[in-house]
Amino acid sequence: MTAEITVRPLNRAAQRALTGWLGDARAAGIDVDDIDSIGSAYDDYVHEVLLTPADDRPDPTPKLTMIAMAMGEYLQRNTSLQWRVAGDDQGTDLALASADDLGVLYPIDPVAQAWSQRQRGWIPVFAQELMRNIGGADD
Repeated sequence: MTAEITVRPLNRAAQRALTGWLGDARAAGIDVDDIDSIGSAYDDYVHEVLLTPADDRPDPTPKLTMIAMAMGEYLQRNTSLQWRVAGDDQGTDLALASADDLGVLYPIDPVAQAWSQRQRGWIPVFAQELMRNIGGADD
């Protein structure tokens, strides 16, 4: 059974969290207006982790979340998607939603999926395909 997703505008806490993640991305040298910059940050992190012995690897969650939020911000700036707080019975998270709030993308989901496979080079392709499908700036 699929849980119903509720979608709401960003509240103050969500806006602060998003601002923090985007600030971290800028501090890490990521340009949220450049999908190649975001993709390179992800690819470089995968490469760095693969060179690190498994027992010495840090928790990847903060870095992956930062990259996911940067990718989400890029999509928000270049499509009709808007930041929202989306939730279900598992909790709430930052997400991008269509104007009617029926289409929802959690930016962390594709990042986590690619991470589990240590996939590289996918972020620019993913973003361009999504933008093509929903009518983004590349039209």
